[in-house]
Amino acid sequence: MIIENLVKLQDIDTQLTDIEELLGDLPTKVEDLNNQEKGLVDIVTENKSRVKEIDLSCAKNEGKLQDIKEKIEKYKEQLFAVTNNKQYDAMMNEMDFLKQDRDKIETEELNWLEEKETLETETKEKEDSLEALTLDLRSRRETLKIAILNSAEEKKVLEEQRSEATKDLSPEIMALYKKVLNARNGYAVVELVNNACGGCGAVVPPQTASEIRNNLAVHNCGSCGRFIYGKKKEQD
Repeated sequence: MIIENLVKLQDIDTQLTDIEELLGDLPTKVEDLNNQEKGLVDIVTENKSRVKEIDLSCAKNEGKLQDIKEKIEKYKEQLFAVTNNKQYDAMMNEMDFLKQDRDKIETEELNWLEEKETLETETKEKEDSLEALTLDLRSRRETLKIAILNSAEEKKVLEEQRSEATKDLSPEIMALYKKVLNARNGYAVVELVNNACGGCGAVVPPQTASEIRNNLAVHNCGSCGRFIYGKKKEQD
């Protein structure tokens, strides 16, 4: 009978929903924490990579600064051997250019060192957060694993029963069942209670109520759309 299969299906889906609710929002929480962990790891990795780049650039700049210093010292020594103003002015100009390059490199290096300090501070904060988050995540993962293991066998049996209950239901009936199930907070099949829908309380016409009690036809509540079946004590 269609209505009997629908009653079984409703009972199975209610139990499956109970299992999902038992897990609660833990799967979502674990997924969120996984994303947060990945985000922190990415930031820490990027920061450390950037710090290495800064250290390498600073090392190169130190070499440039040393080269500039040596050139300036060389020009200073050569100034004593200058014999005319033109040569003197040319050397002074060269020294000025070198000093400008030196100042530019030192400013660039200072900016890099400030960036490095900021990155290292942020990295330390992120690593501290990552350590705490990883501990929390490990605990939640274990809790979720245990919850899933405990419910897995029960869920497997229910899903097999669900498959059995739905195999004789037409696609049209299943489509309507799913639509009502989603629209009515997980309850698509309800009992007839005192000639009224057990879901919303709407009164069912006497002829329809009689057919429901005797399982003569499948009926839906004209108000809420739920499938209605006769109470067992009324069927006996």
